[in-house]
Amino acid sequence: MARYRRSTGLAAPRLIALVLFGLLIAIQYPLWLGKGSERTLIELRAQLSEQKENNQNLREELGRLQAEIESLEEGKEAVESRARERLNMIKEDEILFRLNSEANESQVEAKK
Repeated sequence: MARYRRSTGLAAPRLIALVLFGLLIAIQYPLWLGKGSERTLIELRAQLSEQKENNQNLREELGRLQAEIESLEEGKEAVESRARERLNMIKEDEILFRLNSEANESQVEAKK
C-alpha cells in the first residue's frame, strides 16, 4: 500500500519564523556593530579621557602663563631678567660673554 504524505502546512510558520529571525538580526546589528555599539562607546570613552588629560595640561600651562604675566606686571626684576635672557641686554657697566656651543663642539670633534 502506498503511503500518502499529508501536507501539514508547515511552510507558512517556517516562513514567519525566518522573517522574525531576520528582523531580530536587523534589530541587533546596530547594537553590536552600528553607531551606538559597545565598541563605539569604548572608543568614545577613550577619546574623552584623552581630551580631559589634554584639557588638564592646557589648564596647567595657562596657570603658568598667568603667573608669568602677573610677575611681569608687578616686578621690575622679572622684566629685567626676561630682557637679559631673551634679548641679551646688559647694564651700562657690564660685559657680556657669549659662548657658542656649536663652535666649541665642532672644534672638539675636529681635534679627535
